[in-house]
Amino acid sequence: MFTHRSPSKVKANISSTTKTHLIRGAFYLFLLLPAFVIPLALGQRYVTGSSGSENTLRAPNCTTLSQYDNAATEPPLGIGSQQFEPAMTAFDDQAADDFVVNLLPLNFFYITEVRVMGEYSQGGGPASSFNVYLYRDAPGHLPGELIQALLNQPYTGTPPDFTIHLTSGLLDSGTYWISVQAVQNFNPNGQWFWHNRTVQSNSGAAWQNPGDGYGTGCVTWNRKNACMPDQVSPDQVFSLHVCVVENTPTATPATRTPTPTPTLTPTSTPIASPTATATPTATPTLTQRPSPTPRVAPTPRVRPTPPPRP
Repeated sequence: MFTHRSPSKVKANISSTTKTHLIRGAFYLFLLLPAFVIPLALGQRYVTGSSGSENTLRAPNCTTLSQYDNAATEPPLGIGSQQFEPAMTAFDDQAADDFVVNLLPLNFFYITEVRVMGEYSQGGGPASSFNVYLYRDAPGHLPGELIQALLNQPYTGTPPDFTIHLTSGLLDSGTYWISVQAVQNFNPNGQWFWHNRTVQSNSGAAWQNPGDGYGTGCVTWNRKNACMPDQVSPDQVFSLHVCVVENTPTATPATRTPTPTPTLTPTSTPIASPTATATPTATPTLTQRPSPTPRVAPTPRVRPTPPPRP
């Protein structure tokens, strides 16, 4: 059956329906808002604050520092740098060569890859892994303070080219020494030798044999040709893949120091003096006159007390 509705009721229903759709649309828009806001927030630059300025960390700029040239062609082609099995610890030795990284203030670098030229003794190999040590430069330009020991690092390649994959910690500008040491048992895998370089860069390579198994007396770092006179090639063949983290200071706009609002000193409110209290005037004592003899009042009749109301 068709029911007739008045125009006023129809308009009221339309208005209510429109309002419902508007509220629902606004709610959906509110739910979608994070999908636009969150990616914008993630895309912002990372900054670390400091007093008076901010430092913007940019994406690393990677490059290669190379001494991968001028390889020796006359014996001795290389020098030992190897960690042996425990029974032969006295023969554990290390070779090291230096490198220099000059950076702007607040910038740092880290090493992601070391490439070395090297060979096994006849019938020897393979190495199980490599140890990589990083030292600061000491007085006399020899390896000094050990700052990182990256042990048992994996590698790829075969003689004469080995690539060791690693991630060092952050280092600042300066001169460093790197030592690459094969982890390899002499029985049955023989020896590994780091290939010599005939051209010297920075200071000449260093060598040590803490257990003095070779009888050279170089139980601490010394120039390799001072330990073994036949080591006439001054350096080692290697290259480093380094990444520089640029930390660029960004000027921070000066912040205006708010002018202090003067504080009004409250004016002391005078304390009202108490109103003087009038001293009461003494009331004169009236002289009593003799009272007349009272007349005897008639005795009143006693009325009965009414009972309490229920």
